[in-house]
Amino acid sequence: MLTHVVVRGDTLGGLARRFYGDASLYPLIVAANRIADPDRLSIGQELIIPDVAVAARAGVPSPSPASTPFATRVMGMNEERFRQIHPGLAARGRTQVELCARRGLALLVTQGLRSWEEQDALYAQGRTVAPIGRQYVVTKAKGGQSYHNFGLAYDIVILDSVGKANWDTSHPGWREAADVGKSLGLEWGGDWTGFKDLPHFQRTGGLSLVECRELIRSGLAAVWQRVA
Repeated sequence: MLTHVVVRGDTLGGLARRFYGDASLYPLIVAANRIADPDRLSIGQELIIPDVAVAARAGVPSPSPASTPFATRVMGMNEERFRQIHPGLAARGRTQVELCARRGLALLVTQGLRSWEEQDALYAQGRTVAPIGRQYVVTKAKGGQSYHNFGLAYDIVILDSVGKANWDTSHPGWREAADVGKSLGLEWGGDWTGFKDLPHFQRTGGLSLVECRELIRSGLAAVWQRVA
């Protein structure tokens, strides 16, 4: 994934032609940066340029399928969670959702920022909260041991054609969503060698959890300022 700082004379069509070889692909840049007025760019504005390979596979984009009440509701839930996490991560998450939607793959963001108390409650599932058993364990992280606790991660689920969450990880949509997310510079939990977490995407800026726990003493903004 690339970024571009707007200079005098830049247009979205010109940038799409420069990066993709096709001016008609400018809506990909619009979606990635949530640009309200495509005719107005600000000099010095930093734009996310989605991965060229993803743009090529996506083809010429058309308006997102957001006309149904269900789609509108999903968009609202996604945006509610994106607003609570690091802005750079949120921008990439919105682009992931948008690019997947253009391929007919609907994503629901199920988790964003999570309190330490909520993290401890998840950790208890399968351990001290019934039903008990390894198959019911959903996380290895206690409060303060997850990047969710610092607004640097979010989780998704694939939605089927009737809007039902599809947790079957053999569904090809999981891999497709992962490929799109990774092309945007996100780390995918499905690539982890130990506990694999297919719904999980994060962007940490190289911060360790120890550093996050130290920085959070000064507030969430202190953590976010360290993530470029």
